[in-house]
Amino acid sequence: MTGIQRDRLPLRKLRFGNVDARYEVNTRDPRDVEHFKTSFLEPAGITIGDFINGKRFFVYGVKGAGKTALLRFIQLSALDQGSITKFISFATEISDLERERIKKLSGIDVYEQDMVEVKNNSAVDVWIIFILRQIARIIEENRSIFTSHRDTTIFCQLMMKFYDGEENKGLLKWLTDALKAGKYKIKTKYLDASIKGTDSETEREVPINFVIDQAFRLLKNLGWEGPRGIYLFFDELNLSFSSKATHKRDVILIRDLLIAIDRLNTFFIEKGKPIFLLAAARSEVLHALNAPTHEINKILADRGHELRWFARTSGGEWPIINLVQKKVRASERIYGIKQTDDVIGKYFYRDLYDFDPKSFIVEMTWCNPRDLVLLLGDAAIQAQPNEAVFGVAVIERILEKYSAAAWLEKAEELSVEYAPQEVQAIKKGLLGFYRHFKLNTFEQGWRNKADNDQTMKMMQTKYGVPKILEDLFRIGVLGQSTREPDDAARSFNQHWVYRGDNTFDSSAWLIVHKALWPELRLGKIRGSGRAA
Repeated sequence: MTGIQRDRLPLRKLRFGNVDARYEVNTRDPRDVEHFKTSFLEPAGITIGDFINGKRFFVYGVKGAGKTALLRFIQLSALDQGSITKFISFATEISDLERERIKKLSGIDVYEQDMVEVKNNSAVDVWIIFILRQIARIIEENRSIFTSHRDTTIFCQLMMKFYDGEENKGLLKWLTDALKAGKYKIKTKYLDASIKGTDSETEREVPINFVIDQAFRLLKNLGWEGPRGIYLFFDELNLSFSSKATHKRDVILIRDLLIAIDRLNTFFIEKGKPIFLLAAARSEVLHALNAPTHEINKILADRGHELRWFARTSGGEWPIINLVQKKVRASERIYGIKQTDDVIGKYFYRDLYDFDPKSFIVEMTWCNPRDLVLLLGDAAIQAQPNEAVFGVAVIERILEKYSAAAWLEKAEELSVEYAPQEVQAIKKGLLGFYRHFKLNTFEQGWRNKADNDQTMKMMQTKYGVPKILEDLFRIGVLGQSTREPDDAARSFNQHWVYRGDNTFDSSAWLIVHKALWPELRLGKIRGSGRAA
C-alpha cells in the first residue's frame, strides 16, 4: 500500500483495461479477472441475460465499442453458471508465438484468416462444418459428462475426419480448399449405420450438404449431464482492402459466418439443445457487406443488438462517464480503499482545456471504450508517482500520441472500403486544412492538392468528394453543425454519429473531431461548452 493515500489512488494505480480485450482477462492474475468483472458496464440498451438465455446471438458496433469485452463478460457469466465455453478469434499473419501467447493468457483459440480462398461466392457450408467441428472437439474434451450414444460417437468421428492437421493454423484454408468442389469423399459408416463389415469402410463421394444434414441428424440425440449449456463465442473477423480479391473474400467470410451461426442457432432452438453461438461484428464491416442485405439485416434485427455509448436523452447521463466511474471504483476495490462516490470530482480537475471533465471525456473519446483506454489509460500510466488528479499537465503528455492512435483507429475503419494509399490520400486532404468547412470548400482544396497527387485525382472520379466526406462523418472523423462554429469549433448545434445522429447533410458545416487536431496539424485543442 506504499504511496497510496487513504481516500484516493495515485493515477498510476488506476486500471482502465487493455486496448485489445482479448488480453483483458489474464487467467494467471486473478486481480485482472476481478477488475474486469467488477468494472464491466452493460452498454445502453444491452441486457446480458438476453445473450445468456439465447434471445440474442449477435452484437455489433463501431470499432472499439467493446464488442469483444462484452463477449468475454458473457463468457465469464456463463462459466459462473457452470456452462462449458469456448472463445474463438481470427487474425491475419499472426505468428505461432503470438497465437500461443493469446491461448495461454486468455484461453482464446485464434484461427488464421489469411490465405483462405472462397469459391462460388459462398462459405456457409465451410462455416457450418467449422462450427460443428468445434462442438465435436468440446465433446471429445469433456467425454465424461456427455451421454454415451452411438450417434454422438459417429458425429465426432465424422467431424474430426475432415482435417488432421494443426488445429489452429490451417483449418480454415484446408476446409475452403477441400469443400470448394461441393462434394467430399467419406466412409460409408459415417453416413449409414446399418452398413457393416468391410463395406462400411468404402468411401463414397457425396454433396457437402448431405454431410451437414447427416451431422444434424446425429446431433438430435446429443445429451449431457451437469453443465447448464455450451457457449461458443466468435470474435469479429477482419475486413481489409489490401486488394480487391481479399476484400471480396473477407466480405463473403463475414457475411456467411453470420448466416451459418443463425442457421445453427435455429436448429438448436428447434431441437431444444442448450447450445448457443454468439458473435461480434463491426458496424463498418456490416455496412460494406452489401449482399444479401435483407437476410443480414433480418438476422441482426431479430437476433442482434447494437452497442451504443451515447446518452439516450438530451439530459441523460452519458454511459461512458459511468464506465469511467466503474473502472476507478474497481481499481480502488483491488487496493482495499473506500470506493469513491464522486469519482469525477475527486480524480479530475474542474477545467480541462476549457471543458468540464465529463464534457472533456465525451468530446475526446467519441464515447468509445477503446478511445477511453487510449486516453485515460495511457495518461494514468504516464503520470508521475505523486499525481492523483487528471489535469491538463497529465493529459498534455500523451495528447499527441493519443491523437495519432485515434487517427489509426479511424484509418482502420476507412480500410474497410478504401485501399491503403486511398486512406493516406484522405488524410492528406484533411492535413493542415480547416477545423470546420463546407463541402464546396473542401472539394476545391482536394482538387488543388490533387494536382500533385495521382491517387487524390483518381479518387475524385472513383468516389467523389461528397462520398468521402459522408464516410468520414459516418466513422466520426467529421461532425456537422447547422451554423458556422468559431475557431475553437464552438457550436451548440453539433451533430455526431457517436451522439446517435446518422443523417449526413451535405449543406451543413463540417467539423473535424477535436481529438484529431494534433495529428492533422490543426492547432491546439480548446473547449466548446458542455456535453448535453
